[in-house]
Amino acid sequence: PAPARGGGNQVAQGGQTVTNIQVPKIFTTAFGDPGRLQERAARAEAKKAEAEAQLIPTPARFAFAFGRPDILAERRAERLEKWQWSDEFLAKARPDKGNYGQGDVYDDGLTKLERTQIEQGREAYLTGGAKLRYKRLTGQI
Repeated sequence: PAPARGGGNQVAQGGQTVTNIQVPKIFTTAFGDPGRLQERAARAEAKKAEAEAQLIPTPARFAFAFGRPDILAERRAERLEKWQWSDEFLAKARPDKGNYGQGDVYDDGLTKLERTQIEQGREAYLTGGAKLRYKRLTGQI
């Protein structure tokens, strides 16, 4: 059997230890001492302000913008700015502008094959809009 634990190895019971150790005032409670409470609050505020001063502000593009009309308006303006019709955009979107003497480029909805068949007069190979175009050009309609 295990040896019985007696009172021989117990040094002290809770609350009865006599000590001469001085506890720093900062580690004791401040209840009943409003001056110390205000002092602690002021110290905490100063520490918080110092930590906030070191923070890098979050750019508006990464900020949570729900309920922030200023950030939402800024994002919307940035988005709309990308959609402005610049000369470069128009040159890519409208290849007929500045086509260097190629003539008018238009989209009639016909394929290259249909156009060549219309030019050659092959009505039997045409369907739909291509056949209508052929009949219109030949005066059948």
